[in-house]
Amino acid sequence: MGSGSKLLKEAEDLISRSRVALTNAVEAITTSKTQTQTQRRSKTMSVDANATRAGELYAGGKSVAEVAAEMSITYSQARRLIKDSGTPVRDASARLKGRTRKINS
Repeated sequence: MGSGSKLLKEAEDLISRSRVALTNAVEAITTSKTQTQTQRRSKTMSVDANATRAGELYAGGKSVAEVAAEMSITYSQARRLIKDSGTPVRDASARLKGRTRKINS
């Protein structure tokens, strides 16, 4: 009966360690989720500041491509930030009107 009680003790010990490991895993997931939410909030705040800066650069005469290069972001991101800032986006095709001519064949 000595080996039976030894096995029982090992099983109880294994169950106890498993419960502790599960509790730690749940705490880690909860902490990670909270950190992710905090990161999203801080990212939103920086997007607002970046939108303002992008709008100012664009309103100052820079092109969307120049704003993107200066802020180290993609063209699409720069255009979105400019739009989010409330700055009206210039019509890119308007600057080309009247500059093209038909080729006579």
